[in-house]
Amino acid sequence: MVVSQPALPFDPVADPLADPQISAEQAAEPRLGLGRRILIGLLLLAITLVILLWSLPAWGANDIVVLQRGARLFENHCAGCHSNGGNVIRRNKTLRRQDLLREGVKGPLDVARIAASGKGQMSGYAKVLGDGGADAVGSWVWRQAELGWPRR
Repeated sequence: MVVSQPALPFDPVADPLADPQISAEQAAEPRLGLGRRILIGLLLLAITLVILLWSLPAWGANDIVVLQRGARLFENHCAGCHSNGGNVIRRNKTLRRQDLLREGVKGPLDVARIAASGKGQMSGYAKVLGDGGADAVGSWVWRQAELGWPRR
């Protein structure tokens, strides 16, 4: 026994206005094609990414020039006490990630603040590091801490 579907009194594909459940106002609204929907979605995604990436802190924390400057400044002014991320004066106050986090240092900006102003027995080095130097050192130290202070 073959059961056939009842025929519709209209063709919904050919004439959407003929559908009794669609009002004339709904049928008159412009419909966006799939291509336009994808284009709008990609545009919104691009705008969102620009907004998110534009507001990232650390002003180039991964920029190679900043990291190279930070490495040079660290070697010249910090490595005497903090060789390979250690600490020759207070052994438990190293620049290793777990020690930094334990001390409330949560990123390169916190490292830069300490490098510039000092903390505890450590003096601040803002003048010695120069304009943007503390930020460069902070970015480099944080990057090394994330990598586990690899030997060079």
